Amino acid sequence: MLFGRKWNRDGVIRFADGGRGLVIYRYGSDSRDLPLLPGSRIEVAAGQAIAFVVENALADVFDKGSYVLTPENFPMLAEKVAFRTRPIRPIQAELYFINMNPVTERKWATRSPALVRENGETYRVRAYGTYDFRVIDAIPFMLEVFRSRGFQTTYEIVSFLPTLIASAFAATVSELKMPVPEIVNHPWEISSLVCGKASQSAGELGLEITNVTIEGASLPDM
Repeated sequence: MLFGRKWNRDGVIRFADGGRGLVIYRYGSDSRDLPLLPGSRIEVAAGQAIAFVVENALADVFDKGSYVLTPENFPMLAEKVAFRTRPIRPIQAELYFINMNPVTERKWATRSPALVRENGETYRVRAYGTYDFRVIDAIPFMLEVFRSRGFQTTYEIVSFLPTLIASAFAATVSELKMPVPEIVNHPWEISSLVCGKASQSAGELGLEITNVTIEGASLPDM
């Protein structure tokens, strides 16, 4: 996200990434973030979603808009925490801002070679390249990536996705029965197939792999 990070002087809860390319941000991680008080206004920018989490359970999820933090507007959150207004106390919940914009030109590579059989021989093929992705559905993203897999930072997410893409590459070259020289000399020709297979797996996580580029392939044993 290409927003400028600013201190919220108007008392509105919002998050701007400042060009760091974050996928998820836990509000309150910065000392300048405001407390979550009953009646606070939350601004969700275009290309963002928010999710409340209470004791590792997902509560309300909202996309672009302006919301006042009340039980009426956040009913699932209200079921899990008490909205005490006198005296005013911070709401005991975690608020996450999710980046729904494309994240581009991340690196991937096969950690283990893909095994390709041809004419009774088994070849070990390595590959590398770049990929683009985005969050397309905040609910399965929070349930599957954040809660089930325990990924709570952008680093953990982008460290996992290259493994998913490498698996898609291995499955693609195995299923195609493509001659090994073609894989090594023209790897970009199967980029779209790898992208489709990777995106299919990522869809269960609320993610979409929008592009995969295979920049090179090699036979390390030869």
